[in-house]
Amino acid sequence: MDIKKSSVRAVVLLLLSLACVSLIVPSMAQSNIESDYMNIDVMIHDGYAITTVEEKLENVNNASVTDKFQFLIPEGAFMSAFSITIDGEEYQADILENEEAQQKFSEAVSSGRTAGLLETRDSELFSYSLNFEANQSIIVKLTYEQALTRTMDEYEYLQYLRSNHYVSNLNVNVDISSSTDVLSVDTPGFDADISYPSTDSAKIEYSSEGIPDSDMNVVFKTENTGADGQMLFYEVNGTGYFMHIFSPTADELDTSPLNKDIIFVIDKSGSMSGLKMEQVKVAFSSIIDELPEDDNFNVMFFDTNVDSYSEFILSATDENKNDSIALVISKHASGGTNINEALVAAVKMFGNSTDNVPIVVFLTDGEPTEGITSTAMIRRNVLKANEFDAALFTIAFGQEGSYDFNFLQALSLENQGIAVYFEENSEAAEGISNFYDTISTPLVTDLMFVYDEGSDLVVTGKEHLFVGSDKIILGKYEENTATINAEVRGFTRDGSYDSEHDFSVQTSDENSFIPRLWAYNTIRNKLDEMKVEGETDELVSEVTALALEYSFITPYTSFFVEIPQAEEPVYDSDSGESVAEDAMTVPTESYDSAMVMDDETESEEAMVDSMPVEEPSDDSSEEASPGFGLVVTLSMFGLAMLVFRNRGE
Repeated sequence: MDIKKSSVRAVVLLLLSLACVSLIVPSMAQSNIESDYMNIDVMIHDGYAITTVEEKLENVNNASVTDKFQFLIPEGAFMSAFSITIDGEEYQADILENEEAQQKFSEAVSSGRTAGLLETRDSELFSYSLNFEANQSIIVKLTYEQALTRTMDEYEYLQYLRSNHYVSNLNVNVDISSSTDVLSVDTPGFDADISYPSTDSAKIEYSSEGIPDSDMNVVFKTENTGADGQMLFYEVNGTGYFMHIFSPTADELDTSPLNKDIIFVIDKSGSMSGLKMEQVKVAFSSIIDELPEDDNFNVMFFDTNVDSYSEFILSATDENKNDSIALVISKHASGGTNINEALVAAVKMFGNSTDNVPIVVFLTDGEPTEGITSTAMIRRNVLKANEFDAALFTIAFGQEGSYDFNFLQALSLENQGIAVYFEENSEAAEGISNFYDTISTPLVTDLMFVYDEGSDLVVTGKEHLFVGSDKIILGKYEENTATINAEVRGFTRDGSYDSEHDFSVQTSDENSFIPRLWAYNTIRNKLDEMKVEGETDELVSEVTALALEYSFITPYTSFFVEIPQAEEPVYDSDSGESVAEDAMTVPTESYDSAMVMDDETESEEAMVDSMPVEEPSDDSSEEASPGFGLVVTLSMFGLAMLVFRNRGE
């Protein structure tokens, strides 16, 4: 008799696409895949959040189905674990260097095994596809980690709640703990159960049938740490890790916020026309109107050319503010984008005749097209012209891809600032205004932290401390250290600031997150260094080593997962029945042609939708039993490729 061979196919297609943080997951055709539940568990300790999303997916169809699932992870988060569970067996992805992961994947493909390769570069849209047998259930679990930023005395945690499929039950559990008291917790727009098990902790529980119409924001406040700050300790494998939290108020420092000299540099090139220009007018009119009288300011506009409200920085009197607002409102978008001339003129406008903090707020929606267009030359010119060390805060505005965000990040980082981006939508004006609020009140400048026992230090943020924010300093110390002396230096409104304090080393299991937070911030800082200095061998090696040790996906590390094939069923020669108890039979499909990476590039969505299925022939003595794998690669345009290999028996 003919003996049929079958191979199990529990295919995991791991796809990553570049996307901005506010991208809405596109709607997809209705399928017969349903989500039995989605459980989201979040642990937040002193601003470090570890999120685990577990979802049970069910194919309610009587035939095998391949379907795609997507969800967003926050900007700056690192994926740290991924697994799938099929028939009670969990398959955990391993973190490997890219080259090794590629090699393992190639070996799996060449031998007909199912494997997945997951790579990323600044990705915030996580997407995966699953192949289900008829009526099969699969559990997917993903973990990602992020450091929350404290602004205006608040932490904000954003949890995206979106799905392409019907979700029967959604459960969100958030546990917040702090080394200081938790003062308040809120979930705007969500009727969640909030409890306070102790003064330094809070718990949020939320459940719903189906997915809500909006994402969940968790906003919470914790008590300040005092003028000296607070230091937490944890020791593991003979190495000590400390976390110094420095978040004093103006009253605790016995001072008041510093005045500032601020210049707004606004792109009004042709691409800014329409809604973008209207949003800019609303945002900056409000920002200028709220400037304190002790501040000085100017407003500059650029397209092909550069013009400004004044040749000099002026006092923020009511008259000057009203006149500049009228000028902002009167502007119309036209011309090219002369970034170099605008920024060089702005930083040269500062002088040394004032003790105010110099700040540039730069908004653009495009790449340089006029004057000097070399981004390397622009960076060099701005850095050279910035003699008074003005902090450059960049707002990239509009559709991602219309600007070179890496260039804008490097431009800001090497000039004591940061870069953020906002999508073009009706809420952009509010977002821009809120961002400005976080940098509008400098409290301490030129901060420096010195520790007698600290090593491998990493500091969050830049050199300035703004009202309502904090500085987190992480480092290592030798085991058996009794005390660590911390000295903080800087400048306040009243002059130089110098504080010194001895912290007693007291380790606690509650602080076990500190080594991961240290690694997370170290990797992010080194990736920022690469934006400025380029990909040096030393930086790449350091990022790779840390990512492998702490299991973080970075541009140099990948997740590799392999789904072992089930054993071939053995048939009784008399009855023709399978006697293999553990074999899982899955309807097989074969593909007409193998897709080779170098041959053709298509959008990953189009490729998934266009997979041909070959029906088994009636006169065939054997069923086609494909063995194939997949690879996911990312370009800056967010294209993914699938690689399949056919195997005929």
